[in-house]
Amino acid sequence: MSENRLDRFARGELPPAESRDLAQEALGDNDLFDELTSIAVARRGLATRGTKKITWPRIAIFAAAAAVIVGAVLYPRQRNSEPVRPDIAISAAPTLLARNGDSDPARFRGADTDTRESRAIGSIGSVADGIATINLGSLDGLAKDTQVDVIRGGQAIGHIRLTTIFRDHSRGEILSGASIGVNDQVRVPPSARLRAILDQIDATLASGEPEKAVSIAQQASIESFDAELSSEEDLNNAGIIAELHGNQTKAGELYRRALEANPSGQDRQVIEKNLARLKGTK
Repeated sequence: MSENRLDRFARGELPPAESRDLAQEALGDNDLFDELTSIAVARRGLATRGTKKITWPRIAIFAAAAAVIVGAVLYPRQRNSEPVRPDIAISAAPTLLARNGDSDPARFRGADTDTRESRAIGSIGSVADGIATINLGSLDGLAKDTQVDVIRGGQAIGHIRLTTIFRDHSRGEILSGASIGVNDQVRVPPSARLRAILDQIDATLASGEPEKAVSIAQQASIESFDAELSSEEDLNNAGIIAELHGNQTKAGELYRRALEANPSGQDRQVIEKNLARLKGTK
């Protein structure tokens, strides 16, 4: 990476195409990401708040910086000379929130550092006496009594109600579909998929990986945002996912619901900024 290229990025002179390439490279290069984060922090005028312990405000600051970098991919600047919002890629980045201290995001990751990522699609491993075992579990957002569709050839052929949930697999009662068998696919419901994505975002924020959290939000592929969310952190982060997928109406609704959840003063400021920035981009 040439110093000239970084200097041009810092001055806002790098063409949109090169900015997108640079941002994409940073997602897989820790050293480059650190360089761009430093530039982003300086350009946004963010400052570290306190030095006693790492709490969510500091995590949120670095998550915001990470979002600035991803913003170069998502919101390239327009080639015009209008003075209105000349640097939207830098100034219009949403901020993720880590959950409050009473949550336990480590439950998502567990003790095994080689854990897999969450899945939207799994498969049936065994069927016996009307009970199916599938290779999806709490890691994938599933919970007891969740009903999942069984898919074959792209079509739903039956349903399973989950009765026993483990971290990476589960068992359930076959409700319909007499021909359901081993290797048939199982689809995670959209609300459960969103739940898993939010858990994964929170776990990566808690482990000090804000750039990965932003990447997860950017790459998330979900069918619906109609999950039963209640905490301001989850609602805010779901709003960011909706926004990154171009659904500004749903993003605004989720940000407003986050404010209605009576967030703390610091959380409220972040959510209000996300909502105000969203309104400013419409």
